Amino acid sequence: MRSMVTVSRMDPHSISEISRLFAEFDSTEIPGLIGLRRRQLFVHHDIQIHLYDFVEKSDPAALEKVKSDPRMARLSVDLQPYVAPYEPKTWSSPADSAASCFYGWEGEPLENTGTEETTVTLARMHPDMMPDLEKAFQEFDATARLIGVRRRQLFSFKDLCLHIQDHAVADDADVAQKTASDLWFGKVLRSLPQLSSEEPATDGRAHRFYRWEAS
Repeated sequence: MRSMVTVSRMDPHSISEISRLFAEFDSTEIPGLIGLRRRQLFVHHDIQIHLYDFVEKSDPAALEKVKSDPRMARLSVDLQPYVAPYEPKTWSSPADSAASCFYGWEGEPLENTGTEETTVTLARMHPDMMPDLEKAFQEFDATARLIGVRRRQLFSFKDLCLHIQDHAVADDADVAQKTASDLWFGKVLRSLPQLSSEEPATDGRAHRFYRWEAS
């Protein structure tokens, strides 16, 4: 499964409208044409994290067809009153909203996993710290056995680090999130002073307000 993450600003009071627009869009055939398996939207204060999970291989012809579909442009226009670029002065195209994945880890396959759950945590990070942060999580994942964690990804965007975890079942999310937060806001931030947990607050867990998954 391939993942993509975009980061924007949003009005937290517009959750219902944003959810409605995506629900209408995702009810069409377009997500299937582009190979979208799952879409999730999270918010932390006024920061929106848009997580896309795609199938491993997409149909290039279908992708080209979708680019010119007027419903794609209409969605962008309809979202404008509620969603804005993270840094409007430097934004020039949708590509400027894309985060970069610099670390990924997957656990052993589990049987009968049930409903998979996702948690997203944010912290401020200087880009120069990515190698040290990657090393810290590599060491952690080589020895830790977090309950139900299936996948961990770290994305960088501007001054943010996005810590994304997929869990085997919903009940494991809180346990795994607490364990990872102890590392993230404990050992990592203490050993890497260039990271700051002051903004967002140390409880940097984002709230998911929309989820769509292919049937």
